[in-house]
Amino acid sequence: MIEMKVEECLKAVGGEIVVGSGEKTFRGVSIDSRTIKEGELFVCINGDRFNGHNYIEEAQNKKAAAIILSDGSGVVSGKGKAPLIIRVKDTLKALQELAQFYRKQIPVKVIGITGTNGKSTTKEMTAAIMETKFKTIKTEGNLNNHIGLPLNIFNLSRGDEIAVLEMGMSAAGEIKRLAEIAKPEIGVVTNISEGHLVHLKTLKKVQEAKGELFDSLNENETAIVNADDPLVLELAESIKAKVMTYGIYNNADIKAEEIHPMGREGFKLDVRFFDKNIPMPIPFLGECNIYNALAAMAASWSFGVAPDDIKRGIMNAKLLANRFEVIEYEGIVIINDSYNANPRSMKEALKVLANYKCEGRHFFIVGDMLELGDLAEPAHKSLGEDVARYSIDYLVSVGELSAHVTQSAVAAGMNKKNTATASGHECAVAFIKKYSRPGDCLLVKGSRGSKMEEIIRLLVA
Repeated sequence: MIEMKVEECLKAVGGEIVVGSGEKTFRGVSIDSRTIKEGELFVCINGDRFNGHNYIEEAQNKKAAAIILSDGSGVVSGKGKAPLIIRVKDTLKALQELAQFYRKQIPVKVIGITGTNGKSTTKEMTAAIMETKFKTIKTEGNLNNHIGLPLNIFNLSRGDEIAVLEMGMSAAGEIKRLAEIAKPEIGVVTNISEGHLVHLKTLKKVQEAKGELFDSLNENETAIVNADDPLVLELAESIKAKVMTYGIYNNADIKAEEIHPMGREGFKLDVRFFDKNIPMPIPFLGECNIYNALAAMAASWSFGVAPDDIKRGIMNAKLLANRFEVIEYEGIVIINDSYNANPRSMKEALKVLANYKCEGRHFFIVGDMLELGDLAEPAHKSLGEDVARYSIDYLVSVGELSAHVTQSAVAAGMNKKNTATASGHECAVAFIKKYSRPGDCLLVKGSRGSKMEEIIRLLVA
């Protein structure tokens, strides 16, 4: 964890001391007054839904060692001794600059992971493998953006050997900035598909934005490339870094072969590491998780982790909640993949549901896919056609956009009586309870803003 003298902090972020002296030392950095601990640095961040400057008094009362702010009007004495106050022009920029300064002092090897889908899962798998050989730290939860990544950097210590850091974005230039802060030696781009189109508008722009991670690597560093994703493969054609590929269908350095589905137990397969074949179970649902595992294996292999340790790490990996999470309730199997959705991940989830062997029927409960811009309506209609093609038994849509899924599925031949266009979560649950029975399998998925996990909560309550 970061421990730094104020003089060093001022060197990193600039600014001026407006209260106190520069002699203090802080340990830890917080942007949340609710969880701040005594002796930490409190940085007042202005977010979309909050303004950290409104909580300066609380930070003072909890004995923050120092506060970074951009507006001195909120400075108060609090109940205890007033901490040291530093004023800067931009507190977010200061947070990032402090993280960048601190990162340079920590001799840790960083694996940076981005992509449209699978970032968090690949991060979890990679960290689980690396932990078999190295002292490893990873991104907490999904704190992967311009605020979350710096906070993870502050958790690094000199004893850490590997940091596995997830890098998310919503606009061009953000991955570049995160890479400047984290300085990864290994860069992983899991895949590139429709996402963040509200800001980036085109798939080409998404590709360029994700490619900023590869662009940050030098000739001595390594890019981990999905050989089955043409947009990722294209990025690798013009980068300085060494390239290691992984995949299932195209030729790759790390390749999955002899894949045998094992139901809810995942897959049994062989992985070819260059010229060596290793039996490798993947204990997770979905072909997407084979890709995520291969990416993790490739990153680990580049650090010299042996296949036996890779296998042990994969078996020990625990995925985050709401990602192909299997729940059994009153004889019904519920596959909770409600964390997020876009066209690619939605179709992957649909494929998982269609191929899941159960005694009863298959229910697809789908929420809106958000942030798709002009692609929103055609993407939902295309999904409906796929639902009909896979012969899903029941379809429940929740949300204005998802109504297009139902309409399209019916137009493509699905029985309208087996569909519901729900006005909300409660309505969807009522339909599910009416028609589902023991032996059935339900898969729930939608974008974060759709809050589809609420359906599962209501269903099993």
